[in-house]
Amino acid sequence: MNEKGRNTTTVIKELSRIGTYHALANGENQDSLCHGKSKNLYVISLADGASTCKEAKRGASIASQAITNLFLKKGNHFLEFDDKQIAEFTLSHILWELNQEASNSSQSIIDYSSTVASVLVDKRKRRMLCFNLGDSIILASGNGRCKVLCMPSDSSSGCCVTTTKWADKGASVRLCDIGSMESVVICSDGAWREMFSKNRLKPEVSRMLSNNEYDELKDFLNSRGCFDDYSFISLDIRHKNRRKCA
Repeated sequence: MNEKGRNTTTVIKELSRIGTYHALANGENQDSLCHGKSKNLYVISLADGASTCKEAKRGASIASQAITNLFLKKGNHFLEFDDKQIAEFTLSHILWELNQEASNSSQSIIDYSSTVASVLVDKRKRRMLCFNLGDSIILASGNGRCKVLCMPSDSSSGCCVTTTKWADKGASVRLCDIGSMESVVICSDGAWREMFSKNRLKPEVSRMLSNNEYDELKDFLNSRGCFDDYSFISLDIRHKNRRKCA
C-alpha cells in the first residue's frame, strides 16, 4: 500500500495541492491520497479533512489508508455484499482506526473528521466497487465519453464525514461491471468544483477525461488558483492488450 507513493501497481495519475485558503493562513493541504494492489485487486482512495477539525490532515490520512487496506484485504468478499453491508463494514473499520488514534492521542474522535472515497477494481472479474462519503466525486471514462459513478453527497444539513452519526446511511455505494470503462478518477470538491460549470463538465475537462489525459488535467487545475485544497487520483482499468493498442 502506498500513500502518494510510487506507481507500483498499474497506470495511476495523481495530484494533491494546497488551496489558497490554507496557503494564506499558513495551513497545510488536508487532502490525502492512497493506492495499493493485491493480486488481481487494485484500490485508489481519497480523503479530505474537515477544515474546522484540528487533526483534519491526520484524520484524512488514517481514513484513506484504512479503506485502502480494508478493500485490499476483503475486496473479494465485498464484491459479493450488498450496498448496506459494504457501507456498514467500511465505516465501522474506519471508525475503529480513528478511535485508536484518538485514544492514543487523548483527543476527541471528532477532531479527526474527513470525507472518504474509494474505488476497488477486480481486473480479473472485471468488476468494480465505488464508495463515496462526503463531497468528493467519482467519474469514469470510456469510448470517448465521461460519466458520474458517485455524486457528492452534500445536503442542506451539511457534508457527511467519517464521524457523522449514522454516516453509513449517507454513504454512496455502487457495484458494477467495468464493461467499456477505461479509467476511473476520484476528485475532491476543491478539484471538481473547478471542473464543472452549471452542473456539467466543462468541455475542455470532458475532452481530457474522455482521452485519459490526466497530465493535462493537472495543468488545468494548477492554473486555476483553487481556493480549496484540490486533489485527484485516477486508475487505468483497461485490459493490457487494449492499452497496448491504444
